[in-house]
Amino acid sequence: MAGAIRVTTESDVEVDPAAAESGEADTVISGRSYESEEAKAGLRSRFVIPAVVAFLVLVIVIAAAIGSISAIAAGTASDADARDRQILNVASGMAANLVTLGKDNADADLSRVIDGTTGDFREQFVSAAVGFGELLAEGGVESVGEVKSAGIVDSNDETAIVLAAVTSTVKNNEAPTGEVRVYRMKLTLADIEGKWLVSNVEFVA
Repeated sequence: MAGAIRVTTESDVEVDPAAAESGEADTVISGRSYESEEAKAGLRSRFVIPAVVAFLVLVIVIAAAIGSISAIAAGTASDADARDRQILNVASGMAANLVTLGKDNADADLSRVIDGTTGDFREQFVSAAVGFGELLAEGGVESVGEVKSAGIVDSNDETAIVLAAVTSTVKNNEAPTGEVRVYRMKLTLADIEGKWLVSNVEFVA
């Protein structure tokens, strides 16, 4: 006959008296031990699972934060690149305009320069507008300029400095076939209400 097994829920171990007398009580399971293992497993579940969930949430939050920072940095770099491209375009255009003048288009040529400048530098060209065309006509002046290279020395969201290498072919009464001239310009620009304008130009060696 198989041994009698009895699981108790009391703190003490009980044995079936009849089975004990016959010597057949060969296995006894303590209710306290059984419940203790179950309780330990429950405690492990109660603490381990929340800890794992908290860790995963932390990982997700950190990943999201890193992604946001990367996106902001990329956006900032992209904005700076776009700003510098605009600065170079404006500076290059102005450098060419300053040495592209002709007796037949004097007013239009000067207007382009005035429209792209600001401050005292602009006022110099405004003051020179009267009689400018006549002066070019008298000298038979025709000048066509070209920017060979340009680079930003310094820039931020408000101001910029650009160096430009410029050549122009100048024709006048003294050189009717044309004469090539080379210039190196230092242009200072300012952001005026969202538009980049040239505030000064220096010819440098």
